[in-house]
Amino acid sequence: MDSVKTRIDEIQKDMDSAWSELRRQAYRLASLAGRLEDGPLTLISPSLRTAFLDAERSFNAVNSRKMARDELEKRLSEGQERVSRLQKERGEYQRKLSQLSVRIGALAFAQAESPECDAAVASALAPFVDENRRLVEASRSGGISGAIGRARLSMYMRGQETVFRKCFETLQEKDLCGRLNGEKARDLLEAHLSLSSSYEALDRDIEARRHRLSAGRMELDEDDDLDRLFEEERNGANEAGVAYGMYLFDNGSKWIGPDTGEAFLDCIQEMLSLNGRIEECQKEIEREKEYSAIADFTSMIAFNDGKIRELRSEIDRINGEIAGIEDDNRALRRKIANVKERMR
Repeated sequence: MDSVKTRIDEIQKDMDSAWSELRRQAYRLASLAGRLEDGPLTLISPSLRTAFLDAERSFNAVNSRKMARDELEKRLSEGQERVSRLQKERGEYQRKLSQLSVRIGALAFAQAESPECDAAVASALAPFVDENRRLVEASRSGGISGAIGRARLSMYMRGQETVFRKCFETLQEKDLCGRLNGEKARDLLEAHLSLSSSYEALDRDIEARRHRLSAGRMELDEDDDLDRLFEEERNGANEAGVAYGMYLFDNGSKWIGPDTGEAFLDCIQEMLSLNGRIEECQKEIEREKEYSAIADFTSMIAFNDGKIRELRSEIDRINGEIAGIEDDNRALRRKIANVKERMR
């Protein structure tokens, strides 16, 4: 029984495959016919033809929208990847700018402690220089106060990068960086200016790209139902095409002639072959079902034969019991006759 079911399942899969291909060929036949503008074929079932052409136009319109949406999604994805790469590049610019700020601030701090330092620079950085001197002097004291001073100086030294960066930021705010002395200062400031300019241009580029991405995503949000609509229109066009193509196939005698194109004849030939394959599969399934029924009936007969044997055996047992009872009755009757004989 399981082998029969397995065989039927295999045939059913083969038939389903043939049926799917037949539907595909029917749609192909409808498409071929839909391209014709005149001729006998265009007069076959104009209602089905019109329904198919309308459904196909509707689907093509939605398909164009979907292709544009998919292309936009691709561009947005690529754009987001580009923004991510630029953001990493911007982060590297920030790191380099921070390093330059520390180096310039350190150089300015060193100059602020020198008598040759520009007065405005020295005045701007005086709070940092004074704090450093105060901590150094405190660390030189004896006793507990000296220990505390040394600890504070140690913490200050560990945070010197932050101090130097603040020195640079202070000079920037007061527009005093240009008053730093020496060629090294000029080189560092030029490098910082060039890098800052590149950073700002990159930052503007990133923001512009992010705005475009945001606008593109809003455009995508407007097509939330496009996938559902696409499936509906595709299914509608497919069903209309299959219906039209199958009708043309079933009524081939009305339009196939000596002038019928090779593409039409190839399609019809393929559909005939597939249709024959489907019919053969249906016959095979029916035969397998008949074989299955025969097997079922044979199994039922075997079961019934077994029950008959059981019943016959039971009948023999019952007949034996009946014969024994009849023997008992005959013996009892003889006893009754003897009793009556003595009573005379």
